[in-house]
Amino acid sequence: MAVGGDDRRLKSRLMLAAAGFLIAAIACGGRGHPPNVIIIGVDSLRPDHLGCYGYERNTSPNIDRLARDGALFENTITQAPWTTASFGTILTSLYPTQHGAVDVSNQMRASVPTLATLLKARDYATGAVVNAPALKPSYGLGRGFDYYNIVSDRVRAAEETTAEALRWIDANKGGPFLMFVHYFDVHTPYAPPPPYDSLFDPTYAGSFADSFDLDFVVPDGKGRVFKRLHELGSSDWNHVRSLYDGEIASTDKAIGDLMAGLQDRGLRGRTLIVLVSDHGEEFAEHGGFEHGHSLFNELLRVPMIFCLPGTIPKGTRLPQQARLLDVTPTILDIAGIDIPAHLEGASLRPVILGVGGPRPSGRSLLPPDAAYSEGTIYGSQKRAITQGGWKLIYDNVTEEMQLFNLVGDPAESRNLIDLEPGARASLEETLIRTILGISDSWYIEMAGGDEAHAFDLTLAPEKGPLITGGIHPYRFLDGAGHLVAPDGLVTRQAHVLKIGCPHLQAPITLAFKVEPDIMPLKLDLRIDGKPATDKVFLGQSLVHPETMPFTQMPRRAKGRSKGIPTERPSPPYILVWHTENPYAGDTAFQLDDQTKKELRALGYVQ
Repeated sequence: MAVGGDDRRLKSRLMLAAAGFLIAAIACGGRGHPPNVIIIGVDSLRPDHLGCYGYERNTSPNIDRLARDGALFENTITQAPWTTASFGTILTSLYPTQHGAVDVSNQMRASVPTLATLLKARDYATGAVVNAPALKPSYGLGRGFDYYNIVSDRVRAAEETTAEALRWIDANKGGPFLMFVHYFDVHTPYAPPPPYDSLFDPTYAGSFADSFDLDFVVPDGKGRVFKRLHELGSSDWNHVRSLYDGEIASTDKAIGDLMAGLQDRGLRGRTLIVLVSDHGEEFAEHGGFEHGHSLFNELLRVPMIFCLPGTIPKGTRLPQQARLLDVTPTILDIAGIDIPAHLEGASLRPVILGVGGPRPSGRSLLPPDAAYSEGTIYGSQKRAITQGGWKLIYDNVTEEMQLFNLVGDPAESRNLIDLEPGARASLEETLIRTILGISDSWYIEMAGGDEAHAFDLTLAPEKGPLITGGIHPYRFLDGAGHLVAPDGLVTRQAHVLKIGCPHLQAPITLAFKVEPDIMPLKLDLRIDGKPATDKVFLGQSLVHPETMPFTQMPRRAKGRSKGIPTERPSPPYILVWHTENPYAGDTAFQLDDQTKKELRALGYVQ
């Protein structure tokens, strides 16, 4: 029977009214006031080792129940493959380079707001129970928490973590609260308590017994050399995974106790639960073990579940790609709090409710369907972009790239970088734009005008005895900001970059980064073979350099190259400018001896 126009309009209005009611209910936590929020962070947890993600072993009955009661994102990408950087992104909705905690000796910038500071300003009580030296208050992740309980010199059992979290909740359940519960048991060493130590491999008779750590494989240090991993047999690897699964099962039991504790206290129906991991774990899929060293999906793909009984629809499974970057804006949106414009992530609330797509903030560098990842702490720095079923990994030192079709090759076993030029070009442009946009970057624009002119640039970082680095990456952009190949020659001699464009008319811009970003840059710029002192214009003020060559000091308060030029002089000309990370504050700090010892035990410090 055909539906008439009036019937269709009535049906549409009813659907919109229902969606509006559901959204309003979520904003009020279903009880007329903002929901409590609990973030459950399970360190090093791979989604493909959970039943709700299709794993055949019964590792996660309580997490599976949480997924059935809420919304599960099937394809969530972390922004960093190690703890501090990733949880920093979860709590700030900024990339690691932006919030600052990119390495074990870097802390989050003091100017960066966190989810805890934002909710505390809305009269939330804020508490955290965490278990890792990489989450010590000195890293800045405790900012905004009234209570920050940390055990870092030993592995606090998951059941103890749950008990401590419930004790704090008992003291703060009178009003809305934020609780960050961090379980570290799944991280190496894999040493699950009985009966979980033999639950999944009871007949194993090899050399690892009831625990496993990288020290057993590389006894001369955790240098991520992985030189003896290939000697392990299939039974050994099965036992390693079984111990890992035992840790998951033990942690899952503690998460079940946490959920039962909320239920007993009458809090379950008005508490938003967000379960995530900071990163995955590698079991030699690409020749390595553990995490922190690569950007393959065994490290980047993580679980993410949102649950708020009676408001978030039960049994929702969402196949579209999401990001840990989206956690904070989604929580704020569900709590009915305006999303600050500076957040890079998008609210997933419309996706969870089935009423629309992700809702980004006003100034996001990337659209919600693109996931950028960075922050390897072993080996050379790598960055990745994942979008539309494709993934590009870029090595910041060798400048090599790997391209994978995740739909046809989810194991990332076939590099298509030379076979798919279209996908490569699109992802490379997105990746480079993001790298340039998240922190300090340099730009040199050249234009010949009506007549062709020869432009020659020599760029040299002025390294000192305590500073090493170079220029990478660099790319050329056309007038519309798209990547182009220069009509000329580019040579690199050690850290010196030389550019020669012999017949240039239309404007072209060299965009590049100097790492570390505090390094002075020496520039020798010539037009038609002559020093171009009077044709070089610096920064927003368009002043000339006093000499040629000349040196620019980044982050100097009155640096002449600061700011994007607002006008263009008559050609031929060379414009030089420098942009900075908008989040101020030094990130380097000195690790104390105890923290070094604890991080060294985990392999984070050599």
